[in-house]
Amino acid sequence: MGDEMKGKEMVDLNDVFLAGLVHRWHTNPHLAHTHDRLDGHAGRVARILLAMHHNPSAALLRAALTHDDGESVSGDIPGPTKRAHPEYARVAETVERAEIKRLWGRSGDDLTRRELRWLQFADRLDAYQWAAHFAPQRIWDDGWLETRAWIMSEARALGVEL
Repeated sequence: MGDEMKGKEMVDLNDVFLAGLVHRWHTNPHLAHTHDRLDGHAGRVARILLAMHHNPSAALLRAALTHDDGESVSGDIPGPTKRAHPEYARVAETVERAEIKRLWGRSGDDLTRRELRWLQFADRLDAYQWAAHFAPQRIWDDGWLETRAWIMSEARALGVEL
């Protein structure tokens, strides 16, 4: 066993593979047909961080690549649903964190507040870019104007130029 494996728990590669196959946007009639999978989304979030963050930590990149893996048991719950039903969102988040811990042996709680902001920023920026690319006629409604305003505000707060 190589030194890099000492003390590291083995992950179930099949479960990790399957977690990435969950489809995003399945409840959105304007984007469900785009078949955006979690593994693609996670990769794009990591790429956004690499492109925009001056020095992303390994923990931040790891979180970008695994932050939605818990949705393999809960499904991709839409943001508007989470905002309308916060009690449901809390339960789903608990279930998702437990699944991420089962899959990866850690829950992803090792990020600083600033890194959490960066992760949320990259996550929403990816969602906005996906919608703008695949359903550009919809970015003027369905909450996308508010999402864009939040992205622009958060970019300024993080010192990012868009």
